[in-house]
Amino acid sequence: MNEGHIAKRYAKALLEYAAARGEDTALYDRMKLLSATVAATPHLLETISSPMVPYAGKLQLLCNAAGVTAAEDSYQRVVRLLLENRRENLVRNIALGYVSLYRLARRIGTALLVSAEPLPGAIIERIRRRAEQQTKGKVEIENRIDPSIKGGFIFQINDLRLDASVAGQLEKVRRQFIRKNKIIV
Repeated sequence: MNEGHIAKRYAKALLEYAAARGEDTALYDRMKLLSATVAATPHLLETISSPMVPYAGKLQLLCNAAGVTAAEDSYQRVVRLLLENRRENLVRNIALGYVSLYRLARRIGTALLVSAEPLPGAIIERIRRRAEQQTKGKVEIENRIDPSIKGGFIFQINDLRLDASVAGQLEKVRRQFIRKNKIIV
């Protein structure tokens, strides 16, 4: 069976289980942190998939990766289930699937805000509120810093992209100049 289908099934079952227990929001935060930790630590999946690492060590690594300090029942149960069924190599895909399903169920959109310099929290919050008004749902904004845009910002939500960067405007002028000069020649 395809690993993607397996991960989706685990994610869906986990969302239903956590929602029934009222722990779906806390688990959402854990799964976001887990997927980010696995992405930032490339050898983590290799380590937890290794037969040389004992069960208790794998459990501890996965709990630490998600920032679990207290005994959160839903998260610990899913980790134990994955380890018992030898599905630890799917943990990132399951976490990403859970996050995606949770966002879909709660109508949470994601947006990317790229700026040349760090933006004050008040400005990001104002942009988030405005995006929520337009989409009539909740919006989570990821703010990235990219000095190559030289100024301004790039805002992307769903399939809409607004490029108000200096680099984007310069590129637009360059293309117009080339197009007009080709007509003259």
